[in-house]
Amino acid sequence: MARCVYCDAKLSWFLIFKKLFIIKRPDTQCPACHKRLYFTNRSQKWLVGMTILIPLLFILSFMLGYMPLFMVMMLGYMIILPWFVTVTDKDGPLL
Repeated sequence: MARCVYCDAKLSWFLIFKKLFIIKRPDTQCPACHKRLYFTNRSQKWLVGMTILIPLLFILSFMLGYMPLFMVMMLGYMIILPWFVTVTDKDGPLL
């Protein structure tokens, strides 16, 4: 789970989950010290890669008739992804 780079406070799963579904992804504030935090380049690349992969998996599962499996995979993806996000104090380029 992500931690603040300033005060080492643990960021909540729900806070990160909300930020994952915002297109522009504005900066996040630490709930303890209220300083700005940004997703690292590695986290941004992971999120963009998964965003590209989701439509491909949808089309493939639709063509093969595995829609329930696709739904389970997407639910798992949404639940697990906040644990793979890391934050930094510097705002970097998207890619």
